[in-house]
Amino acid sequence: MRMSKFVSILLFLLFASVAYAQQPDTLSYSYDQQDYYEEGEETYEYEPSDEEKIVQDESDEARERVLFIEDLYDYALYLLDADSLVNRYAKYENQDAIIEFVSNPSELEGLERKFEVVDMQSEEPFFFCKEYLFNDNQAWDFIYERLYDKNGKLILFVRQYNTYNSGCAEVAFERSEYYWSESGELIRKTYEIYDSHNTSLDIQECWMEREVYDKIMDKESFLLAHPFPTTNDETIEEPAKE
Repeated sequence: MRMSKFVSILLFLLFASVAYAQQPDTLSYSYDQQDYYEEGEETYEYEPSDEEKIVQDESDEARERVLFIEDLYDYALYLLDADSLVNRYAKYENQDAIIEFVSNPSELEGLERKFEVVDMQSEEPFFFCKEYLFNDNQAWDFIYERLYDKNGKLILFVRQYNTYNSGCAEVAFERSEYYWSESGELIRKTYEIYDSHNTSLDIQECWMEREVYDKIMDKESFLLAHPFPTTNDETIEEPAKE
């Protein structure tokens, strides 16, 4: 009798423990990787920078002005390609002075900036400078092109940038162009982003560096900031009087 009662108690305790083990746990401690990323993800709203904005004055006067500027710009690029009327300068590490640039491998070591300058004194004078900013691998990261009119006012500024770290292409390129009227009003602003195959990219899927730079709106200020060596420093002596 005692034995059967003892067995009954054991069976009751065994049944109770099994039933308790089958009760659902009201607290969940599971927190896998997917939960982590979903909970930690923040909504990001992309805002275009000034570099990417588009401006287009549709007036006839603005269009004529843009065509005039494009003609001067094309002529300046033609002279660069033809290596005609071009002066080249360079700025090196640990050197304050800008010196004349000679294109050979030894001149690339420590090169920080290179300048290609066309100072046209003709019926339609203009001043053009193409400035390259180099990285430690002697490859350009940024290019700035400035075109000043006969009055020394900036009428065209072009910024180019390339990077391997955009996250949206093996190499991504950025190009912005700014055009100004005679009165100094911005009448046209373009923006492009593309890969090495000239395929357009979506800036919202890319990361592009936003450096600080100065367009420098007049030629005089540009030359003060970039004192190029001149070849007209030699003193010409007058012939002796007999």
